[in-house]
Amino acid sequence: MSKNLKRTKKYAILIIRKERGISQQEPADKLNINRALISQIETGFVLPNFDTLLNIARILNCLITDLYRKEEINFIKEIRNKED
Repeated sequence: MSKNLKRTKKYAILIIRKERGISQQEPADKLNINRALISQIETGFVLPNFDTLLNIARILNCLITDLYRKEEINFIKEIRNKED
């Protein structure tokens, strides 16, 4: 997996979670993990496995593909902003 794709994983989860008004603690509690791990996933420091990503999508009430679509859109926006 490229460094750029790994780095963009943070955007979808963070953006959707904030759009839904969900704290980091809520998915952490539902997944029985530490809130700090949610933060690390959102910042791209930790790449979740497929099952964790699927469960995060369920908690955020979205499709797992929504996470990837937003990643790609935000990555493109970030690249364009750097070009300006």
